[in-house]
Amino acid sequence: MSLFTLLVACTMALASPEKHTEPVHEVKVERDVSYATVKGYYTHAPVGDKQSTVRLLFHSGIPKPVTLEMDIYRPSDDGNEPRPLLLMMHGGSFFIGHKTEPGQAGWCEYFASLGYVAVSIDYRLGFHATKKEIRQAEYRALEDADTALEYLFGREDLHIDKDRVFLAGTSAGAMTALNLAFRLYGNGPMKEVRPRLHREDFRIRAVANLWGSVHDLSVLENASVPILSFQSVADPVMPYDGGYPLGFAGKLLSDKMYGTHAIYGKAVSIGLRAEHHPCEEARHRLHLDDDLQYTSRFYEIRDAMVRFFAGEME
Repeated sequence: MSLFTLLVACTMALASPEKHTEPVHEVKVERDVSYATVKGYYTHAPVGDKQSTVRLLFHSGIPKPVTLEMDIYRPSDDGNEPRPLLLMMHGGSFFIGHKTEPGQAGWCEYFASLGYVAVSIDYRLGFHATKKEIRQAEYRALEDADTALEYLFGREDLHIDKDRVFLAGTSAGAMTALNLAFRLYGNGPMKEVRPRLHREDFRIRAVANLWGSVHDLSVLENASVPILSFQSVADPVMPYDGGYPLGFAGKLLSDKMYGTHAIYGKAVSIGLRAEHHPCEEARHRLHLDDDLQYTSRFYEIRDAMVRFFAGEME
């Protein structure tokens, strides 16, 4: 082996996201990339926007064409080597949230610095306040995440390695990530949403479930996808084990749901690789404070994702 070849090999090893947790790449961002036009109510509502609550309580509109957008973070020193993909989805109960939310944006920038293509998406938000409509909002988000994957796989310039796909989300975004991995691309049928891709054409390696939940624990039997979870044991919004969002009041708008503790227990019982981090602070959103600044949990979650994902690329 020549000295030049050896140096190139060492450089590629240092840039490998499997090996390092320290940034090794400068990052460039493609913002507001349109990936589809669909019918919906709206696609972004920043946290803290009072109009978002008005939309939820007094929504009387009808679906109209809306444009779905994503921000794509990737190493600025683009080469031709295949890169793992991280698809990130914000939370917000399917009626608020935005792809530029500081947590998602910060995680995406960090993972891109490690060599990933990291993508934060907007998806359709809004619903009339009925149990049926809220479930439809879940399905719309799932359809949009699936459409985002289809778009990204079609971007040859991104050099995405379809064998190394990772999903992550907070709250409603975590629900969408879990549904994508275990319902839409699991082995069980899902009549509500039709997949746009063939499950044999790519591989979901792991899901970061950040205070998300599922309606039925049996869906975890549909696929062999490892799950990393974080949630407060005293989460005031989503059930930690089994229960209803927002407690008893949530019965009016939701069926029973199962949070990270129940998901972890089920995963372990069926032999899935799983890691669970119960947190003591009585908060729903762990990674940001009330001023939308990073908490220490932001970095703890980030580093846990790096380690957990690396374990699926060895």
